[in-house]
Amino acid sequence: MERFEQILKDFDFTERDIKNINYLKPVMEKYKEEFIERFYQFIFRFPETKNFLKDDATVKRHQDKLREWYDDLLSGKYDYAYFLRLYRIGEKHVDIGLPTHYVNASFNFIRRFFIEKINKEFGLSEERNQLVVSIGKLLDINLDILTAAYREEELSRYQVMTKLEKTLFVISKKFSDMLDFTLVGALILVSFFVLGLFIYDIYQLVMGIVPIEKGILMTLGTLLILWAVSELMQEEIKHLKGGGFAIGAFIGVALAAVIRKILIVSLSAEKALELLSYGAIVLSLGVVYWLLAKKNR
Repeated sequence: MERFEQILKDFDFTERDIKNINYLKPVMEKYKEEFIERFYQFIFRFPETKNFLKDDATVKRHQDKLREWYDDLLSGKYDYAYFLRLYRIGEKHVDIGLPTHYVNASFNFIRRFFIEKINKEFGLSEERNQLVVSIGKLLDINLDILTAAYREEELSRYQVMTKLEKTLFVISKKFSDMLDFTLVGALILVSFFVLGLFIYDIYQLVMGIVPIEKGILMTLGTLLILWAVSELMQEEIKHLKGGGFAIGAFIGVALAAVIRKILIVSLSAEKALELLSYGAIVLSLGVVYWLLAKKNR
């Protein structure tokens, strides 16, 4: 961890800011319990919070630690011991697998809470502006130290690798990126083919090559596939930006393709058995899609 004096300097946290925090301390003390209550209301909106706060005993310990952090924040004493306590909190977050997104979102709530109470106590004034600036710097420092443990965990994993492991890691990362871009290129190519099929269906319908009823169903089915491919491409672009792999989008394309077949086969009374088999496939894909959607929610 960097020397704490340099961290304070980097964030331009001066003696003036410490005086502002000391001045703010008695004002914010009376809001501590309200902060705890509202903070818990906020974090229990996260889907995975119950995985980390599993029972009443764990919740109580966490609340006690949160009160300690609140008191430390307003203590006006920001030395090496203070920074070490923050870093250990960050390490604990890493150990339990808490997503950094939850930490960042929580600090956004904390910042808004403090600004709300400062506005209530001091109104629109220069004094209020100075207090908001000082507490903002201090919260940014806290967030920086807490997330430093995540950064160092990633670095430590890379540093313990052998030279061969590092080489394989870099090659595999580049190869994975190449495959992702290849997939996007393939999706673009497929989109053109599906667009061509859509135009061909329109052509057959207009020229009377196929019965009007069948032509409309074929066109609607192709349009459904085109929409599904478009959704899949958008999900893959999100994946390239760091998002998860959208298996649900692939299932959506499969559903669209089978539904198109059903629309066409449904016109023929002789293909009842084939229609039933397609129906079973749609049901299976639908169940899988529903399960994935439920898990994501």
